[in-house]
Amino acid sequence: MAVYIRLNDAVRARLRGDDAAGAGCTSSGSDHDASACLSGLVQAFLETEAGAAEEGAGPAPKEYDSDDGDGSERAAAAAASVRELLDPPAKEDVFRIRLAAAVAAAMEAEAALRAHGAAFRRAVMRRLRGAGYDAGVCKSRWEASGGITAGTYEYVDVVAPPAARGGPRGRYIVDADFRAGLEVARATPEYAAVVAAVPASAVVAREESVGRAVRVASDSARRSLRAHGLHTRYMLAKWLGPYKRSTTTSPAAMPMPGAAGLDVKCRAVGFFPPPAAAPAARIK
Repeated sequence: MAVYIRLNDAVRARLRGDDAAGAGCTSSGSDHDASACLSGLVQAFLETEAGAAEEGAGPAPKEYDSDDGDGSERAAAAAASVRELLDPPAKEDVFRIRLAAAVAAAMEAEAALRAHGAAFRRAVMRRLRGAGYDAGVCKSRWEASGGITAGTYEYVDVVAPPAARGGPRGRYIVDADFRAGLEVARATPEYAAVVAAVPASAVVAREESVGRAVRVASDSARRSLRAHGLHTRYMLAKWLGPYKRSTTTSPAAMPMPGAAGLDVKCRAVGFFPPPAAAPAARIK
């Protein structure tokens, strides 16, 4: 079923990547547009503070209702939903379980690079490709906005063939830093419990599951900030926006540990006030 989302011209331009020429992104690869589910998420968090994301973001799990219960009850329900979405039972997705095992093995083998994010991600991607997975390093980017410095975010993805899922090709997000990407300043204990429900080692989850988990976490983060008297709009397009994807595994594309400028961490985007308008990018 088609999803129609009302966006203003500026947001539509960001999602289409019309302003990408001025983004200063020099990485090679192919661009991929945002999915419809992200468009609803972006619309909700850019243009409203409610963060309801009714259109396009996909329904929250039945067990989770952002408006029901007190703070502790909502937090428990949200944490359970995030855990179920990002770490579902094995019988629900056998391919994900096999992929998660391959990711764990790759991360263990490349543990020496763990502190060097960019090299670590590309090394993990290389091992996954060697194991037969269609893996790539994806880069999202955002423009400077509202005091937030322009920056980029990288993660690994794996595209599953139709036979592996019993249906259309599916995309899985693989991110060892997913939990850190959800952290907020001055978080309430309730929101901290939601973040703690995210797998500590690495998230290996379907793209659509990540979108739903982001919605749940965003609702909880909004309450956490407002509990401190802050009113902030959110936009979390790190994992699901337009992306640039790279499958390059040559040593030249992998900086050596300790190299100058190896890794730039820009963690202020998404949940820190004020928000940035963030397109995302995947590298090929």
